Amino acid sequence: MNNIEHIRKLLESAGLRVLGIDDTFFYLEDPSCVLRSFQTFLEYAWAVLALFTGGLIIGWGVSMIRGAKNDIKQNFRNLILIFGILSAAGPILNVIYGGDLFGAGCQVIQVPLADVNEVLAARAASVGSSAELYEDIDIYDTGPVLVGEPDSSAANAAIEYLDSVDIQIEPDNN
Repeated sequence: MNNIEHIRKLLESAGLRVLGIDDTFFYLEDPSCVLRSFQTFLEYAWAVLALFTGGLIIGWGVSMIRGAKNDIKQNFRNLILIFGILSAAGPILNVIYGGDLFGAGCQVIQVPLADVNEVLAARAASVGSSAELYEDIDIYDTGPVLVGEPDSSAANAAIEYLDSVDIQIEPDNN
């Protein structure tokens, strides 16, 4: 079962929404569902609206300090009513429609667990060992840091050391 959780993490990291897993299927939300994009847009728009509201409150506070002749209580009440209705609209619509409003229009895709394991086995066979998945580059600084005029004994020692090191570069087989 640990392999299933690893697959779930990979799918979620790839941007897919995993709705559930049972013994035979992975249940995924259709990645081409445009409604999730609208949800993301509305979340950003709500954040911008919150910043705009904060700016209005600060502006009205500054205008009251400077001696404006308007009713700050009525302005603040109107702002809270508008902002409160807009912020509560999403959860209220989710309650009315019985769940995730944006997810209701998205199709659920069933991916058989056997197919996923087959693809992973084919990938593992083509790659070989897991050590070949990533490049490993080790860079070592073998010489001393020389500041100013190089001392001939230190430079000669560094050159002798570099001559004694056996550097092998293996060609890439890809």
